[in-house]
Amino acid sequence: MQSAVGEPPSPHTAVPGYLEPNGSVQQRRMTAMAYRLLRKVFNKLLLKSPSRTEVLGNRAVDLLLQSERTNQVDVAEMAVETGRQALAATPNDHPQRAAVLDILAVALLRLFERTGQVDALEEAVETGRQALAATPRNNPRHAGVASNHGMTLRNLFECTGRIDVLEEAIETGRQALAATPHDDPDRLIPLSNLGTALLALFELTGRIDALEEAIETGRQALAATPHDDPRHAGVVSNLTPALQRLFECTGRIDALEEAIETGRQALAATPHDDPRHAGIVSNLGVALVRLFERTGQTNALEEAIETGRQAVSTTTHNSRERVVALNMLQVALLRLFERTGQIDVLEEAIETGRQALAATPLNHRGHADNLTSLGIALRLLFDHTGRIDVLVEAIETGRQAVTATPLNHRNRADNLANLGTALLRLFQRNGRIDVLEESIEMGRQAVAASPLNQPKRTWHLYSLGAALNHLFDRTGSTEALHEACRCYKEAADSTTGEAFLRYIAYRRFAHLAIVRGSHQAALQAIEDAIELLAAVLPNSLVRADREYQLGRLPGLAGEAAAAALAADQPIRAVELLERARGILAAETHSARGPDMVRLRGHAPHLADELEQLRSRLSVLDHPPASAQLPAEDKPWDTDREAKQRLAEDRREAYEAWRRLLDHIRSLPGFTRFFQSPTLDELVRHAHGATVVFITASPTRCDALILPDTAEHAVQVVPLVSLTQHAAMEHTNRLFGAIHAATDPRLDPAERVKAQQEILTVLAWMWDTITEPVLTHLGHTATPGPHKPWPRVRWCPVGFLAYLPFHAAGHHTDDPDQSTAPRAVIERVVSSYTTTVRILAQQPDADGHAMLIVPAADIPGATALPAVHEETTEITTLVPDAHVLTTTTRDGVLRALPDHQIAHFACHGSSGWADPARSCLLLSDHDVAPLTISDIGALQLTAHLAYLSACDTSITSPLLVDESLHVTGAFQLAGYRHVIGTLWHVDDRAAAQLARDFYAHLTNDGKVPPQTHRSSQALHYAIQRQRARYPKTPTLWAAHTHTGA
Repeated sequence: MQSAVGEPPSPHTAVPGYLEPNGSVQQRRMTAMAYRLLRKVFNKLLLKSPSRTEVLGNRAVDLLLQSERTNQVDVAEMAVETGRQALAATPNDHPQRAAVLDILAVALLRLFERTGQVDALEEAVETGRQALAATPRNNPRHAGVASNHGMTLRNLFECTGRIDVLEEAIETGRQALAATPHDDPDRLIPLSNLGTALLALFELTGRIDALEEAIETGRQALAATPHDDPRHAGVVSNLTPALQRLFECTGRIDALEEAIETGRQALAATPHDDPRHAGIVSNLGVALVRLFERTGQTNALEEAIETGRQAVSTTTHNSRERVVALNMLQVALLRLFERTGQIDVLEEAIETGRQALAATPLNHRGHADNLTSLGIALRLLFDHTGRIDVLVEAIETGRQAVTATPLNHRNRADNLANLGTALLRLFQRNGRIDVLEESIEMGRQAVAASPLNQPKRTWHLYSLGAALNHLFDRTGSTEALHEACRCYKEAADSTTGEAFLRYIAYRRFAHLAIVRGSHQAALQAIEDAIELLAAVLPNSLVRADREYQLGRLPGLAGEAAAAALAADQPIRAVELLERARGILAAETHSARGPDMVRLRGHAPHLADELEQLRSRLSVLDHPPASAQLPAEDKPWDTDREAKQRLAEDRREAYEAWRRLLDHIRSLPGFTRFFQSPTLDELVRHAHGATVVFITASPTRCDALILPDTAEHAVQVVPLVSLTQHAAMEHTNRLFGAIHAATDPRLDPAERVKAQQEILTVLAWMWDTITEPVLTHLGHTATPGPHKPWPRVRWCPVGFLAYLPFHAAGHHTDDPDQSTAPRAVIERVVSSYTTTVRILAQQPDADGHAMLIVPAADIPGATALPAVHEETTEITTLVPDAHVLTTTTRDGVLRALPDHQIAHFACHGSSGWADPARSCLLLSDHDVAPLTISDIGALQLTAHLAYLSACDTSITSPLLVDESLHVTGAFQLAGYRHVIGTLWHVDDRAAAQLARDFYAHLTNDGKVPPQTHRSSQALHYAIQRQRARYPKTPTLWAAHTHTGA
């Protein structure tokens, strides 16, 4: 288990400026119109008195059109040669010399596009200048000549990055537009050319006025293009990258959504064999990647990757379109790697980046962006593998990118920040202070080059803050501390920055503020971070994406409690602990709690509407299997459209849910409807129970005891002997020892040694955590005979939830000694709760009908011979229990609502990496596993679920505060009491413990199960099991009681 606290996130703006606008592709189609006009000119001349000029000019036009159709280099070369012959045959005073110059300029441009010969492009520019100079402004052909020349200039700019060339292209574009009448059906040509040049100016300089003019020009071009015009798709696609850039500069999500919509329109109107297809797909793909980065919508990323693969497959080797497609695909693959951690995806991204870099000339303005993109991929590979040679290459690539980026280029700040991040990784590896100082210098330059209020400035500030934070940790420099705080705070307060970066910046600022002694500022920062949670993981995301987003936020609850306690606000600490945990299940808890009861009494129609919407969102979280078929099982377009519809349906349902909540909260007395509970509300939920929160953070560790009435104060027990590092170390030791002790392949002596290690960890827990708490509560001895045992509900926070607090103690002590017993089990009855608010979930159930689900021998799993014995023992104690003979998923789900007690004796499977895969293994588990989603979706009023199975309370360390495990799912489904397990349990020992549990619960079969005594019954059963196997804690310490 590794701590994620303090780790700077990987920047998720990969390579700014890697996208080439699709304008150049579209404009080549547009110049076919110019070819037709030139052909008309020469045809008229041929009818009169054909000369060598007219014949050769006409032939050159024919070859240009043929080159457009075939993409053959030899045809392009013939067009150039013929154009040169025509020009040589045309006197300087010939009336058609300007037309011949224009033909030759266009032919040279086409040759450059086919071959990449920069000398051909430079000749095209010079020839175009001559053509434009020879064409009077009142000549009908002036607009076409100016448009062609502007396009040629923009190509030269793309190769050289020279701003004077781009400015000339824009000026020439304005001339072409001014010379084109408003009612001219081809006015879209100069509009599109000018818009593309203006976008390039923005890319170079970051001038927002150029971007706004590019968008306005693009909109005018679109308005001037009929839907049935074959050029419509290209005009629409040219608008896509401009709108995407507007989103990147302003954070306006509506601009990004419009970019995606225009991209999809263009793609739908473009055949796969159209030369424009790759560019249109690339534009759309980049916008989809940005949507994923902003919202976490995985379906957008999947669509981007699929479109990127399509674009690459439809382009020719080393073409500019292929480079664009490769760049887009690489960025999408990097995001997929960050989402999934699949190394093969990262390796593909690196290979894709190398291909793009190899196909890009050194003097091309996109070369620097390709270098940066590859450098990011290499750094991620280093993070995954630790290979220093990979990191060295990443840094060298980053240096080359910075060197290749002009000082005034819009992307220079990003390239500097990426280099700084790579250098920070090197410092973390080798500890050299000069490397850290260079990282800081790169970060400062990046921030200095970032315009205020630009979204990416948030990332640059955060990255610089992280480097300065390391400098403070290394040297204790107060200057570094203060500067780091300023960077984090400015990043966090940015209104345009990405929500996740702002969230993590608030947390880092809060940590440093505590170090500085600014406790109130730290608490406010944590409160601000929690306020951002709704933006970081909106309900509009599907469940899997919300889980992923939450997994990026570990440790929030512990840090929130620490900040509140440092500010001497223990009440707020408890309230924040509830608000920052159980986020995914909060609305389900609320829908079954007191708020819903009040609403149903006041406005039953609103309660019904809210319940319908909640059910709708639940269905959209878990769509039918037909909507999740693998891509190879159905056409990709169909799969993509289905996912788009699903995402749109969920967004609409969420918006309806939000509007309804706003309406309900506007009603008198419902201001706090479905809001996180206050201390008064938490005390009512607990019904007087002793609830003990255990927290660990980098700055302090504490136990917080919920008062039995709102009038009493929250009690704080500082755990002065506990540190977060020590807690994590002992948790890892416990896991390692449990794994060894339960591994039948190990030598018996090694397994005995592992059992002793577990006892050592349990003793450490007593000394550092549970003994101080129980002493504070006054539980210092074993209750006397016939006296009630006190009960403690443990509510461990974060990774502490893996520890068995009920089993903490010195279990090797002599039981006959006169001193007070040093074990939790000898002083109190223990229970666990995931949150306090879940204790108020529902009233008690009527009836004691019991269902037993035995799955002793199922396909693909080891046999559990003691299950039969366990079932027999239980039915002896509860004779009317119903034993399910067909243990299938559907059969169990049908039976559960008719029984208030459910006992499962089977295998359990925990999804350590993917909690959604956690399940109970029944007879059809290979095709229809009983997952936590199935269980949690039930809406029951039930007494007890006893899970005699392995690992039912285990989940991913990144989501431990969400209780995404089988035990939590049964509690969420409506069971007031759940018996679960913290690790692998022995089959026969589990059967013994279950028998003792039900014997106590039924008074040896004399009464129906008294489920309100479930915690006492488990306590009794564990005591008996410990007496049997005192030196084998794996046989008695795994079982826990969770609930009321």
